[in-house]
Amino acid sequence: MENHNHICHDLKTDRPDIGQPLPAVLTFLPILFGLTVVGAVALNVMFFFQLRSSETAKKEWIEKTAEETSQQAKITAKNKAIKAEEKRGNDVRDWVEGSRQLQPLAVAIARSMAVKSSVAELSLFRDLANPNQVRITLKIDNGGAKQLDATLAAINLMGYRSYSAQQTQGKGGTLDYQATLIWQKNREPMNLTSNNE
Repeated sequence: MENHNHICHDLKTDRPDIGQPLPAVLTFLPILFGLTVVGAVALNVMFFFQLRSSETAKKEWIEKTAEETSQQAKITAKNKAIKAEEKRGNDVRDWVEGSRQLQPLAVAIARSMAVKSSVAELSLFRDLANPNQVRITLKIDNGGAKQLDATLAAINLMGYRSYSAQQTQGKGGTLDYQATLIWQKNREPMNLTSNNE
Protein backbone atom coordinates (compact mmCIF):
# COMPACT_ATOMS: atom_id res chain seq x y z
CA MET A 1 0.00 0.00 0.00
CA GLU A 2 1.41 3.24 -0.92
CA ASN A 3 1.56 6.18 1.34
CA HIS A 4 0.61 9.32 -0.31
CA ASN A 5 1.71 12.37 1.54
CA HIS A 6 -0.49 15.31 0.89
CA ILE A 7 1.13 18.56 1.48
CA CYS A 8 -1.16 21.44 2.01
CA HIS A 9 0.14 24.88 1.63
CA ASP A 10 -1.49 27.89 3.27
CA LEU A 11 -2.10 30.07 0.35
CA LYS A 12 -3.62 32.90 2.44
CA THR A 13 -1.58 35.97 2.71
CA ASP A 14 -1.48 38.22 5.77
CA ARG A 15 -4.29 40.74 5.58
CA PRO A 16 -5.02 43.74 7.79
CA ASP A 17 -8.10 43.70 10.10
CA ILE A 18 -11.28 44.82 8.38
CA GLY A 19 -12.80 46.59 11.42
CA GLN A 20 -11.45 48.14 14.56
CA PRO A 21 -11.91 46.13 17.77
CA LEU A 22 -14.76 47.18 20.10
CA PRO A 23 -13.86 49.78 22.66
CA ALA A 24 -13.29 48.63 26.23
CA VAL A 25 -16.28 50.66 27.45
CA LEU A 26 -18.66 48.30 25.70
CA THR A 27 -17.61 45.53 28.04
CA PHE A 28 -19.90 47.20 30.57
CA LEU A 29 -22.95 46.69 28.36
CA PRO A 30 -23.84 43.28 29.81
CA ILE A 31 -23.51 44.73 33.31
CA LEU A 32 -25.76 47.65 32.39
CA PHE A 33 -28.27 45.25 30.82
CA GLY A 34 -28.32 43.18 33.98
CA LEU A 35 -28.78 46.29 36.13
CA THR A 36 -31.59 47.43 33.82
CA VAL A 37 -33.34 44.10 34.15
CA VAL A 38 -33.02 44.22 37.94
CA GLY A 39 -34.29 47.82 38.01
CA ALA A 40 -37.26 46.92 35.79
CA VAL A 41 -38.14 44.02 38.08
CA ALA A 42 -37.79 46.29 41.12
CA LEU A 43 -40.03 48.93 39.50
CA ASN A 44 -42.61 46.29 38.59
CA VAL A 45 -42.64 45.02 42.17
CA MET A 46 -42.98 48.59 43.48
CA PHE A 47 -45.80 49.36 41.01
CA PHE A 48 -47.54 46.13 42.03
CA PHE A 49 -47.49 47.09 45.70
CA GLN A 50 -48.53 50.65 44.85
CA LEU A 51 -51.44 49.28 42.80
CA ARG A 52 -52.56 47.08 45.67
CA SER A 53 -52.20 50.00 48.06
CA SER A 54 -54.22 52.26 45.73
CA GLU A 55 -56.97 49.62 45.42
CA THR A 56 -57.12 49.33 49.21
CA ALA A 57 -57.24 53.12 49.53
CA LYS A 58 -59.97 53.24 46.86
CA LYS A 59 -62.07 50.71 48.78
CA GLU A 60 -61.57 52.69 51.97
CA TRP A 61 -62.65 55.90 50.21
CA ILE A 62 -65.69 54.17 48.73
CA GLU A 63 -66.68 52.91 52.21
CA LYS A 64 -66.02 56.34 53.69
CA THR A 65 -68.07 58.00 50.94
CA ALA A 66 -70.94 55.58 51.58
CA GLU A 67 -70.73 56.30 55.31
CA GLU A 68 -70.67 60.07 54.69
CA THR A 69 -73.66 59.73 52.34
CA SER A 70 -75.53 57.77 54.98
CA GLN A 71 -74.72 60.39 57.62
CA GLN A 72 -75.76 63.16 55.23
CA ALA A 73 -79.08 61.38 54.64
CA LYS A 74 -79.60 61.10 58.41
CA ILE A 75 -78.75 64.78 58.88
CA THR A 76 -81.13 65.71 56.05
CA ALA A 77 -83.90 63.63 57.65
CA LYS A 78 -83.25 65.27 61.04
CA ASN A 79 -83.25 68.68 59.36
CA LYS A 80 -86.60 67.92 57.72
CA ALA A 81 -87.99 66.75 61.06
CA ILE A 82 -86.75 69.93 62.73
CA LYS A 83 -88.28 72.08 59.98
CA ALA A 84 -91.57 70.17 60.26
CA GLU A 85 -91.54 70.68 64.04
CA GLU A 86 -90.70 74.35 63.52
CA LYS A 87 -93.62 74.67 61.09
CA ARG A 88 -95.93 73.02 63.61
CA GLY A 89 -94.69 75.42 66.28
CA ASN A 90 -95.23 78.39 63.97
CA ASP A 91 -98.71 77.11 63.15
CA VAL A 92 -99.54 76.81 66.84
CA ARG A 93 -98.14 80.29 67.46
CA ASP A 94 -100.14 81.71 64.55
CA TRP A 95 -103.25 79.93 65.82
CA VAL A 96 -102.76 81.30 69.34
CA GLU A 97 -102.10 84.78 67.99
CA GLY A 98 -104.99 84.57 65.54
CA SER A 99 -107.51 83.01 67.85
CA ARG A 100 -109.52 85.49 69.81
CA GLN A 101 -111.58 84.65 72.84
CA LEU A 102 -115.19 84.13 71.89
CA GLN A 103 -116.63 85.11 75.26
CA PRO A 104 -116.15 88.90 74.74
CA LEU A 105 -117.82 88.54 71.34
CA ALA A 106 -120.80 86.73 72.87
CA VAL A 107 -121.03 89.36 75.62
CA ALA A 108 -120.94 92.17 73.04
CA ILE A 109 -123.75 90.49 71.10
CA ALA A 110 -125.82 90.05 74.26
CA ARG A 111 -125.29 93.67 75.34
CA SER A 112 -126.30 94.95 71.91
CA MET A 113 -129.84 93.64 72.42
CA ALA A 114 -132.54 96.22 73.02
CA VAL A 115 -134.96 95.91 75.92
CA LYS A 116 -137.65 94.12 73.92
CA SER A 117 -135.21 92.03 71.85
CA SER A 118 -133.54 88.81 72.93
CA VAL A 119 -131.12 86.20 71.63
CA ALA A 120 -133.02 82.99 70.93
CA GLU A 121 -129.98 81.08 69.60
CA LEU A 122 -126.29 81.87 69.30
CA SER A 123 -123.64 79.62 67.86
CA LEU A 124 -120.00 80.56 67.42
CA PHE A 125 -117.75 78.08 65.61
CA ARG A 126 -114.04 78.52 64.92
CA ASP A 127 -112.22 76.36 62.40
CA LEU A 128 -108.92 75.02 63.74
CA ALA A 129 -107.27 75.51 60.36
CA ASN A 130 -108.18 79.20 60.24
CA PRO A 131 -108.63 80.73 63.71
CA ASN A 132 -109.13 84.23 62.30
CA GLN A 133 -112.57 83.23 61.06
CA VAL A 134 -115.60 82.54 63.24
CA ARG A 135 -118.80 81.08 61.87
CA ILE A 136 -121.78 82.73 63.59
CA THR A 137 -125.38 81.61 63.65
CA LEU A 138 -127.69 84.06 65.43
CA LYS A 139 -131.44 83.99 65.97
CA ILE A 140 -133.02 87.20 67.30
CA ASP A 141 -136.53 87.46 68.70
CA ASN A 142 -138.35 90.81 68.49
CA GLY A 143 -136.16 93.44 66.92
CA GLY A 144 -135.86 92.73 63.24
CA ALA A 145 -133.42 94.47 60.95
CA LYS A 146 -132.90 97.42 63.30
CA GLN A 147 -131.71 95.12 66.09
CA LEU A 148 -129.52 93.19 63.65
CA ASP A 149 -127.83 96.42 62.55
CA ALA A 150 -127.09 97.29 66.18
CA THR A 151 -125.67 93.81 66.81
CA LEU A 152 -123.51 93.95 63.68
CA ALA A 153 -122.21 97.35 64.82
CA ALA A 154 -121.23 95.81 68.18
CA ILE A 155 -119.53 92.94 66.36
CA ASN A 156 -117.68 95.44 64.18
CA LEU A 157 -116.50 97.33 67.28
CA MET A 158 -114.96 94.05 68.51
CA GLY A 159 -112.76 94.03 65.40
CA TYR A 160 -114.67 91.56 63.21
CA ARG A 161 -116.01 92.02 59.72
CA SER A 162 -118.96 90.03 58.36
CA TYR A 163 -118.45 88.00 55.23
CA SER A 164 -120.89 85.90 53.21
CA ALA A 165 -123.83 86.95 55.40
CA GLN A 166 -127.32 85.52 55.04
CA GLN A 167 -130.43 86.64 56.89
CA THR A 168 -134.00 85.43 56.80
CA GLN A 169 -137.05 86.97 58.40
CA GLY A 170 -139.21 84.49 60.30
CA LYS A 171 -142.66 84.60 61.84
CA GLY A 172 -143.35 86.82 64.83
CA GLY A 173 -140.43 89.18 64.24
CA THR A 174 -137.81 86.39 64.43
CA LEU A 175 -134.68 86.97 62.38
CA ASP A 176 -132.09 84.32 61.50
CA TYR A 177 -128.58 85.50 60.66
CA GLN A 178 -125.60 83.48 59.46
CA ALA A 179 -122.17 84.79 58.46
CA THR A 180 -118.44 84.32 58.71
CA LEU A 181 -116.75 86.82 60.98
CA ILE A 182 -113.19 87.66 59.97
CA TRP A 183 -110.80 89.15 62.49
CA GLN A 184 -109.09 92.26 61.15
CA LYS A 185 -105.67 92.96 62.59
CA ASN A 186 -104.55 96.57 63.10
CA ARG A 187 -107.91 97.93 62.02
CA GLU A 188 -109.45 100.97 63.56
CA PRO A 189 -112.87 99.95 64.96
CA MET A 190 -115.85 101.73 63.50
CA ASN A 191 -117.34 104.38 65.73
CA LEU A 192 -120.83 102.90 65.88
CA THR A 193 -123.09 102.79 68.89
CA SER A 194 -125.46 99.93 69.68
CA ASN A 195 -129.16 100.45 70.17
CA ASN A 196 -129.85 99.56 73.79
CA GLU A 197 -133.27 101.09 74.06
